[in-house]
Amino acid sequence: MSGLVKRKFFDRFIPDANGTSQTFIWTKPAGVSVVWVECYGAGGGGGGGNTSGGGNNQTPGGGGGGGAMSWACFYADALPSTLNVFVGGGGGGGAVNSNGGGGTHSAVIDTVPNPDKEILRAGGAGGGSAGGTSTNRGAGGGGGGVHGAGASVSNSGTGGNGGTPDIQSATHGDSLGGRGGKGGDNNANGSRAEYGGGGGAGSRSFNQGGSGSSAGMHGGGSLHGGGGGGSGSHTTNAINNHGGAWGEYDVGGASNGGAGSNAAGSAGTSREFGAGNGGGGGSGDTGAGGVGGVPSGGGGGGGSNGSNAGAGAAGGSGEIRIWAW
Repeated sequence: MSGLVKRKFFDRFIPDANGTSQTFIWTKPAGVSVVWVECYGAGGGGGGGNTSGGGNNQTPGGGGGGGAMSWACFYADALPSTLNVFVGGGGGGGAVNSNGGGGTHSAVIDTVPNPDKEILRAGGAGGGSAGGTSTNRGAGGGGGGVHGAGASVSNSGTGGNGGTPDIQSATHGDSLGGRGGKGGDNNANGSRAEYGGGGGAGSRSFNQGGSGSSAGMHGGGSLHGGGGGGSGSHTTNAINNHGGAWGEYDVGGASNGGAGSNAAGSAGTSREFGAGNGGGGGSGDTGAGGVGGVPSGGGGGGGSNGSNAGAGAAGGSGEIRIWAW
């Protein structure tokens, strides 16, 4: 028995080398029956460490949140011949004493019969805040949600809420469905998510006391979205400032914090299947955060100790993948 073998097509859309947001046009191949689309929002940048608190009162930067992931499957005949594909750029890393930037959403946009109507969207994440004084520490950015972006945060020590949709009557923290994980408050890990991005970690005060007083904190993981970035740390041998991992409903699964004296955090793992991990936080006086993995990983926060600090790192850009057969 003989028959025609259908061809499969795959297109991957990512921003240019500068990581800025970009729009592409996807053309539907002839003869296909089904179109599968995956959409990844961009990760937020990590906050820079603080140099103005004086002595041991200055604190490291918070980690950026991870971007969301959404997907949809369409009958090919239901789609127009072309679609506009908007891919979000990652949030910029915060310079010393500066907040990280928020990541931009990604979206697939109809051309006819409803021009400019989004048919699929994944929200970008909030940036981590810069370190502050001992009472106003760097807080984590909220993870992106499938409908919107996670909130950026200020030097209030309160982490950003994850992006929408909200969960009725639920306290914002760990999330399921499409909502992003909450960014970590003072001394708190980022929260975890399912399709939303993981929350970035909040930083500790140097003078909290106890064996972990100068440790960083973990970014939240996400089952399908990007992991949140780890916070910076004071210690010259960084502890627990790992980014969150894709594919894990856990915190700190990336295991990539700054590993030694004044060391930069390691970059989050990038993937061509699935989402990226969050970058690790930098350690000590000059340790910069690690960049978020592509797509969607949050950037790590910069370290701080004494009179010096490290910068936060950029979040991973968004991405859109389209299969047709």
